[in-house]
Parts: sequence; C-alpha cells; structure tokens
Amino acid sequence: MSLIIVKFVGDKIMNIMNIIEKRDYIHNHLSQADEQIIDELFEKLYSVFEKETVLKSKLTSRAKKSEENISSGKFFSREEIERRTNHIGR
Repeated sequence: MSLIIVKFVGDKIMNIMNIIEKRDYIHNHLSQADEQIIDELFEKLYSVFEKETVLKSKLTSRAKKSEENISSGKFFSREEIERRTNHIGR
C-alpha cells in the first residue's frame, strides 16, 4: 500500500475532489460533526430537496392542466398566437 501526502491550501481541496470523494469525506466525518454542523447541513439539504419537491409538484400540475386543456380543445393555434402577438413591440 502506498501513501500519498498532499498539502492543500485554502479552498483548493474543494476544486480537486470529485463528487464521490466529497460524499465519502462527508460520510466518513459525519459522526464527528457537532450539533451546529449537523443542523446547518440538514437545513441546507432540506431546503434544496424541499424546493425540488415543490418545483416538481408545480410542474406536474401545470403539465396535467395543459393536457386537460389540449384534450378539451382549449388552446390557440399558431396563427392565433401570431395574430395576438403581432402588435407587441410595435
């Protein structure tokens, strides 16, 4: 087994580590983190994933509504859209 010693300065480690290495580092050091670090990490992750869930829900709802409108004939033809928007910007 060979040992590689690398000295990092400042945030250089963040630019060198790939996503798998970062996940491994977090996983390996999570048990050593104090409550403040855990709370900060939790808030960040929760915020990101909650936003994704809300966005997915909104987009799904919009897609279903659009499909209903198309099925019931509630849409504009290309010609109608062009006619309605011809005067915009003039």
